[in-house]
Amino acid sequence: MEKHITKKATQHNHLVNAKFDMSTYEMRLFISLLGRLSKADTEFSECQIHLTDFMDKASGGKTYQIIKDSCVSLSKKVIQIESLVEGNSGGMRKKFIVLPLMAMVAYQEGEATITAQFNNKLKPYLLNLAGNFTQAEIKQLFRLKSFYSYRLYWLLKQHQAFGQRYIEIDELREMLNLREKYERFQDFKLKVINAAKKELKSSDMAFTYDLVKKGRKVEGIRFYFATSASLKPSPDIDSGQQQLFPETESESAAQIVAVEVPGKVPPKEILAKLKLSSLQINRILQRVPADQIYKTAYDINITLLDNQNLNPAAFSYSEFERRYFPKE
Repeated sequence: MEKHITKKATQHNHLVNAKFDMSTYEMRLFISLLGRLSKADTEFSECQIHLTDFMDKASGGKTYQIIKDSCVSLSKKVIQIESLVEGNSGGMRKKFIVLPLMAMVAYQEGEATITAQFNNKLKPYLLNLAGNFTQAEIKQLFRLKSFYSYRLYWLLKQHQAFGQRYIEIDELREMLNLREKYERFQDFKLKVINAAKKELKSSDMAFTYDLVKKGRKVEGIRFYFATSASLKPSPDIDSGQQQLFPETESESAAQIVAVEVPGKVPPKEILAKLKLSSLQINRILQRVPADQIYKTAYDINITLLDNQNLNPAAFSYSEFERRYFPKE
């Protein structure tokens, strides 16, 4: 079925934070499929993807083999999604699900299009989303050449209302499927973080970052970016875009702090939205670093969205107690 590309792509946040990796061609094909989903869709249908949507012109008769390799590889991709759910005996338990990405991918040599269809098990993460989702402009996604830039774009976009996001290094490696690649942090920083920073500087998710250390070890990264409210409508894909943040030689804390994050929500306000009492809020502010408050509050909100029968205040405080106030 011939379907026109929409202006925006929408994914459930579980999919945004899932564990998977892709090549550049696979990523572009995936974006092309996302762009053909609409709000009215209740089922996935076979879509015709033009070759020009996801690959450059190839020479030497290699086009067919490139397409075949990309399609076969994409058909083998699985998405690993992890979440917190309420256990049978009370308390929250981790749950993971592994889903094949595609139902089918097909191509006939000499044709101008590929036929592809998402696996129907992905419907809860891509169709009829009523909440807990992130949207991105398709034309912004098509600008990206690196898969790591693509993943970081979505991960930061998810937190655009806050103007920042903290991610632990081990967690980021897990999401990018980089447990056994770029094992030296300097390589990871250069090939993944700095490369994405350079590519995203002309997008609506330009960012700077600060390394969060425990002793000499880098524990996590705090990303800073503009909030949704501060952004102007993005230009057409062929026109340039003003850089949101100036390029710096180093990501030192002093330089990062100098970048004002528009619309940053204070930790106290974040905690108040969880319906916590003043006493509980003050205890958390005294004992828990701001980075961890943002991360924990995000995890709590995701769980509350998936388990709407939970008492927000009781569950929220129990999570902070479990993580930061161990019983003596």
